[in-house]
Amino acid sequence: MQNAYFQIATRGDNHWWRYIVGAFLTLSCFFASSTASILLLWVYVKVDGDPATRVPSSDAIAAGGPLVEGVAPILQYVVFNLSFPFFLLGLYLSLRYLHGRSLKTLITPASRISYRRIFQGFIVFFLLKSFEVLLSYFMAPSEFALNFQLGSFLAFLPFVVLLTPLQTTTEELFFRGYLMQGTGSRLGKWMAILLPSLFFMMLHLSNPEVTTQENWEGVVSLAMYYFLTAAFLSWLTIKDKSLELAIGVHAANNMATLLWVTSSNSVLPSPAVFSLDEIEASFSIIFTTVAGFLLFSFIVFRLLKRPEAMI
Repeated sequence: MQNAYFQIATRGDNHWWRYIVGAFLTLSCFFASSTASILLLWVYVKVDGDPATRVPSSDAIAAGGPLVEGVAPILQYVVFNLSFPFFLLGLYLSLRYLHGRSLKTLITPASRISYRRIFQGFIVFFLLKSFEVLLSYFMAPSEFALNFQLGSFLAFLPFVVLLTPLQTTTEELFFRGYLMQGTGSRLGKWMAILLPSLFFMMLHLSNPEVTTQENWEGVVSLAMYYFLTAAFLSWLTIKDKSLELAIGVHAANNMATLLWVTSSNSVLPSPAVFSLDEIEASFSIIFTTVAGFLLFSFIVFRLLKRPEAMI
């Protein structure tokens, strides 16, 4: 019997070519708006009259360096997130006019969305991620520098709270919603986990923390991290028969990272509590990641009850 989450796709026009066209339209909206956002930031740097801000050389950017230098993290973060409303718009248009269904059908087959389930996943994973960071700090304090400045942190916090869920929810709606439903309704759950997760991984391999790794272990371990994270979120969605937990977990992961730790090769700098010189990845990240996923699953599925019954 097909998973109830995959069956939602049959409520609309479900021809395979519609998913190809829809994915192309959605990603075109995202990449076009991302390019426009970067160009807007570069124009700002050129005309702001501040000698401390500049656009690095193309070689430096290609090597994984920042897109701009000297620009406040808040401004960079806002500009980075400007593309996600257009990403969401492209997905909405694809669903509305190609498939004849609503965004809600990417989240749950139930009559209503369980926001308490989203917050349940968010709170549990945010606490686990925070514990992981603090444990890493106490185990190797020399690798961390205290970066906390109350004014900068409090100024950045509202933007993280408002914009991060927009970014992560949009990604979940596309990868674990649109792509996974389209794949799962035809090819089954294992291909629904595999294919979108590989795509998610490949799109993240251009992040600076990957491109600046100095050895193959760092690159491979981060690639595995992105794939395992995407596969875990896919498994959560299939297990829970809804996207609610994945939405909460993804937002918690990104928010905790932005607020706790920053580094020179982070995809986005932030006025976090701690800073690292650079993210130097190794295979140890796989073991800590898998352990966190297992602990989260035990807490959510064994110790906690689902807030609202699914129809």
